[in-house]
Amino acid sequence: MQSTFVSAQELVRAVLGVVRECFNGAEDRGAFLEPGQGGLLALLQGLSATEASTPVAGASVATHALHVAFSLDAFTDWIEGVRDKEYDWDSSWAVSTVNEREWSVLCQRLADQAERLGEAIERRAPADLEAAWGAAGVLAHTAYHLGAVQVKADALSDGR
Repeated sequence: MQSTFVSAQELVRAVLGVVRECFNGAEDRGAFLEPGQGGLLALLQGLSATEASTPVAGASVATHALHVAFSLDAFTDWIEGVRDKEYDWDSSWAVSTVNEREWSVLCQRLADQAERLGEAIERRAPADLEAAWGAAGVLAHTAYHLGAVQVKADALSDGR
């Protein structure tokens, strides 16, 4: 029986595809989302600032979004090779409400960060094991928050 090995480039491309699915949704096929289903960015953009600021089963969607924005900076730094920074992760959970302008800016910030993250993964992860580890970490972290935000968004829509 012949063994077939996946190259680092192919593995990173697969991980990057699922990271992009978390943010942008599934196109023709999804690793865990249904084809055509939007990702985190569409989910957040479908909420008003008032909805995003409403606490549901603990933290608000805005709190999760701000935490994800914070984490994307940390993960992207790690993937880019900046590994000596200290981060105050607790502070990333401190804000729970946003106004319409802040919400719009945050949604755009997340879209920009997701793009920057993808570029960093594509460039660094195939040749840097620590960067690849960070790519896997950001995938798990983002998928978790996508699920948490979806549950909260569903609860908010039940209340409409």
